[in-house]
Amino acid sequence: MIELIEELIQLLSRDGITIDDVIRKAGVISNDPGGLMPIEIRSSLPGVKTASLSRDPDTGQPYELTIEPTSDAKLTAGMLLQAFGDYRRLRTDRGQAPQIIFHPKPKDAGWKVAILASLQSTAEAIESQQVSSLSLRRDQSS
Repeated sequence: MIELIEELIQLLSRDGITIDDVIRKAGVISNDPGGLMPIEIRSSLPGVKTASLSRDPDTGQPYELTIEPTSDAKLTAGMLLQAFGDYRRLRTDRGQAPQIIFHPKPKDAGWKVAILASLQSTAEAIESQQVSSLSLRRDQSS
């Protein structure tokens, strides 16, 4: 699963990437409501149950790819920590599962890709928690 995430980061960090480029990699469109609503993707990615793609409201370019790993993928916060370095915990409402964000160093000057992980529970140590969804957000390098 980490290898797949690295491939997706590499794809999303490229200049000039289009919606079609991301869809081709992730699967096929199952529903595109248009506008600012995310495109629902029937995933062909191994270990991914569902996927969706949001557009940048100003440019229409890909903005955020969200994937839901299958339970068989067994992706944990600890695996992300080992692959992408330190994370920061995001604020969530009391009783909600934790969310964490990683900022891997970009390989070139095109785009940075932030990794936002939603975890399954608050009961265990963060590193041992399974990831319930993962968003890869494109941020312009400054």
